[in-house]
Amino acid sequence: MSRKMIDANQYIFDVLANFVQESNQGIYIPPNKRCIETDQEEKEWLQKLKIIKIKQILPDFKTSSFGFDNINYFAVSGWTNSSEIKYENLDLIELNAGIVTALIFEFKLTVGKNIDAYTIAEQVFYESDEEIIKYQYTQILKFFAPLSVYRISNNFPLTNIIDSDIAKLSGFFIIKNPQIQFLKFSRETKEYFERIFLEGANSIPYDNLLFSLVAVYWRYSFLDIYRCIERLFPIFFLEELHNKLQIKTSLLDFSSNIEKYIGWKPKESDAINYLMDKSPEDAIAIFKEIKKFIDGNEEGKSGDIVYKIRNSIVHFRPVNEYVDLDDKQWDNMILACLYVIEYWYAKYDTQINS
Repeated sequence: MSRKMIDANQYIFDVLANFVQESNQGIYIPPNKRCIETDQEEKEWLQKLKIIKIKQILPDFKTSSFGFDNINYFAVSGWTNSSEIKYENLDLIELNAGIVTALIFEFKLTVGKNIDAYTIAEQVFYESDEEIIKYQYTQILKFFAPLSVYRISNNFPLTNIIDSDIAKLSGFFIIKNPQIQFLKFSRETKEYFERIFLEGANSIPYDNLLFSLVAVYWRYSFLDIYRCIERLFPIFFLEELHNKLQIKTSLLDFSSNIEKYIGWKPKESDAINYLMDKSPEDAIAIFKEIKKFIDGNEEGKSGDIVYKIRNSIVHFRPVNEYVDLDDKQWDNMILACLYVIEYWYAKYDTQINS
């Protein structure tokens, strides 16, 4: 076996052995060598499968992009795939021993929930005269979180996987699997998430959108969305200076250096109102509706109501009024913010990335 094959198998059986021993039930682990049996084709998968990026999304839910034989794949761990769910341009493939061994190792999977130490001891760590005990991958995978692997079609917009695209691809997958979402997003909001994941500007902080989508509470979902907007605050004020001085670094880097070396940053309440006043009308209409829901009237600046909600979550001072919304209004707030994010990041995509 190559070093990688040895390392991968060593990891898998160490995890199982440690789990059994930490159960403190006095179970004996025979010293035989163990491995998952592979044929020649599966050895190729195990040795040459190249991980591009791994994304930890929830404690028991990870995704990954990887390449093999000039084809890109998308892997999911921690989610029991339903073969009834079809994804355009994502084709579920049959697992093999090479894929399973490589992904358990690369994902650094641990023993799954509700797994009994005695069952592992009985089915894996039995006594044998064989120097190396070989197992079918199905005998071992059942003790870990479930794995699913999809071939990415060449027609898929995210075929050319780069680091940031794993967040986009993961977001697209989660949109199609509402069981992974904890909040009651409306169909319209989920469609807008999907649209941005597939077509949004490259400069959007997709990690924040992804974590907003899987948040357990609305306020944390909103905060991740708000961070995407907050990132734009200095850009509006520094764009003209950046152009006039013909600065070669990106507008985002220029903004960062201004704050780092001079200590200037825009006042948040001014920045958010500047941004919201020029945002799409659909977003402004929703902000007014939410303002009416909270204050009984829709008068005032859109940025003020967004900033007020943000402060009610971030701060715990007496002056900060606690603001809560029902499911419908939170969903509307997220949708309006998605309108804002899509619009402004598309407008400044070149300057942010240049």
